Amino acid sequence: MSKAYAMALVKLTDKEKFMENYGSKVADVFALYGGHFLARATESTHKEGRPFDLHVIAEFPSWDKANEALGSAEYLAIKPHRIGNIDMDYGSFVVVEGV
Repeated sequence: MSKAYAMALVKLTDKEKFMENYGSKVADVFALYGGHFLARATESTHKEGRPFDLHVIAEFPSWDKANEALGSAEYLAIKPHRIGNIDMDYGSFVVVEGV
């Protein structure tokens, strides 16, 4: 079974509210499903495309666990604080299966 990765490129609209209500809680939610962050940084070396405020890679033990985490009651409770404090049209949030 391959691992899975949740990846996000984020343009923040309200950094304080995002961090307080989502950023400070999401690691604990992911941990419930075996997930942990590999990268979670504001700094990057920008090479191509749009610049972002936050760059995230989270690893999960499987595709099923990643999708279970993102559909869980715990995650759905904090998700509005992510959506409400970022530019949804500017960024990207995906889950991919590892090789």
